[in-house]
Amino acid sequence: MAADDEITCPMCGFSNPPSQERCHSCGAKVEALVASYSAEEEHARRYQQEDFEWKWALIAAGGLTALQALFLGLLPAVIPPYDPQGINGLMLSVPISFAGGVALGLWSPGKTFVEPAVGAVLAAVPTLSMISWLTPDGFQPTMLAYVICAIMAVMMALFGAFVGERVQMGGPGARRAG
Repeated sequence: MAADDEITCPMCGFSNPPSQERCHSCGAKVEALVASYSAEEEHARRYQQEDFEWKWALIAAGGLTALQALFLGLLPAVIPPYDPQGINGLMLSVPISFAGGVALGLWSPGKTFVEPAVGAVLAAVPTLSMISWLTPDGFQPTMLAYVICAIMAVMMALFGAFVGERVQMGGPGARRAG
C-alpha cells in the first residue's frame, strides 16, 4: 500500500488504510479528504495563504530594513532639511512598511500575506535602533510610541502584502476562464 492511499487520522496522526472508517489507533472517525472545489469555492480560496515560507519572510525583513535605512538614514545626508528623528521617523516607518509589503506581494510567487508581516517584526529591531541612534539625546520617544509604531508597521506590511497579491492576481473583479 502506498503512502498516498493512506488516511491520516486528524486526532492522533496515525496512518490508516483507505477502507478504514475508524482510526485503528484512537477510534476517531476517519475519511479520505477530497480537495475538489466548485469554481466559486476555488475563486474564494485563491486569496487564502496555505503555507509559510521563511525565505520570503527573510527577504521581506531585508527589504524593509534596507528601505528604512534609505529613508531614515541616507536621505537626511542627501537632503539636509529632511528630519526623520523621533516620532517623525517612527511614523515614516509605517508607510514604508506598507510599500515594502506591496512590493513583496507583487514580487513573490503564490500567496504570501504573512511573510511581510513577519519580516516587519524582524525589521523592527534594526529600525528602532536606527531611529534611536539618529535621535538626539533628550528627544527620545517613549517606549509606548516605539511599540505602537512597530505594531502599525507590521499591520501595514500585512495590508500592503494583501494589496500586492490582489494586484498580482488580477484584482477583485478578475475571474478565471473555466
